[in-house]
Amino acid sequence: MNAGTHVAFASVLYLGGAALFEYRPDLTGWALAATASLLPDIDLPTSKVGRAVWFLSTRLERRFGHRTITHSFFALFMLGLLISPLFVFERGAWWWAIIGGYWSHIWIDMLNLRGADLFWPSPARFVMPGNRRYRMEVGSKAEMILLVCLIGFALLLYPVSGQGFRTGLAHLLGNFDMAQEEFIKHAGQNWYSLRTDAIDNLTLERVQGEFPVVGVWKNGMIIKQGGRLRAIGHNLDAHNLRPIHVELIEGEPLKVVSRQVEMQGRPVGWLIDQLEADRTLYISGELRLGSGREEPINDLMRYRPAWMAGSILVLHYARPADLEPYRVRVAAEGEVVIQTWLHEGDPPVTLAIEEPLKVETIPKALQPFL
Repeated sequence: MNAGTHVAFASVLYLGGAALFEYRPDLTGWALAATASLLPDIDLPTSKVGRAVWFLSTRLERRFGHRTITHSFFALFMLGLLISPLFVFERGAWWWAIIGGYWSHIWIDMLNLRGADLFWPSPARFVMPGNRRYRMEVGSKAEMILLVCLIGFALLLYPVSGQGFRTGLAHLLGNFDMAQEEFIKHAGQNWYSLRTDAIDNLTLERVQGEFPVVGVWKNGMIIKQGGRLRAIGHNLDAHNLRPIHVELIEGEPLKVVSRQVEMQGRPVGWLIDQLEADRTLYISGELRLGSGREEPINDLMRYRPAWMAGSILVLHYARPADLEPYRVRVAAEGEVVIQTWLHEGDPPVTLAIEEPLKVETIPKALQPFL
């Protein structure tokens, strides 16, 4: 095959693999795959790579011939060993791009009349299809038609290569369950928003727009709508919104800094005062407060960031403002986890929690006797 056909086929495999296996393609990996797709023809002095290293290609052709040792599993194995240090530098994706590009050359060369010596030094030649009439000569009209088809296929794959077939299908169908699975799979790695067309379960109003996604709740997702946190999903009792058509939109990289805080003996207001008001943060956990109703309220299933279940204050992605109604209440036991969400370039977070001042409980009259 000609160089253009090899590059086009390697591109189809690289972009198709990204769409199928949902790895993130990049220009470097694509370029490595395309370059590696030309390497097996190093045994042909008239090829592009052969002309660049003519002193090596002439010797390889004279000693082994074309489409023999460099078009075999042996060469593929040796190449894999040669570039294995890429794993040490955490560039495993580049290793696969190079190996995939090299293999793509051997694979499509089996469409030629001669085929390839896949198991060199065995003289057996591998071709596909087996009928010689359906294979093609290098530079023939049939190869030109194949090249045009490969380029067209690569152009079709490019838009979905960055998001995967499943995500692309979810966008096309507007399927909520697929969007939720995608969010759970990548939660904590990127900021996400949900392009939503839904029905408010209480007012039956239509809700449309693009809203930030915060977390998950009872087989649904929590979104920020108009400054309020609301749950969207199919359960009419557990969710505020019922989805009609949704699309999960991936945003910039996200960094989450978490801190676990013991709340026994501490007022809720103390926790609120420790938090940075200008940060995006969420609080989750359960606190048994010093006093309160022992019976659970009736609408526990409907999502709210903070609610009472008897004497238990339940927090699920609550914000400092959601804790204000409980400021003066003291936690008899329990702990919370504070998540701070950061954009790239945001100043670092230490989540330094200041201990409350200890109050001396021993009367002064008795202190001299200690």
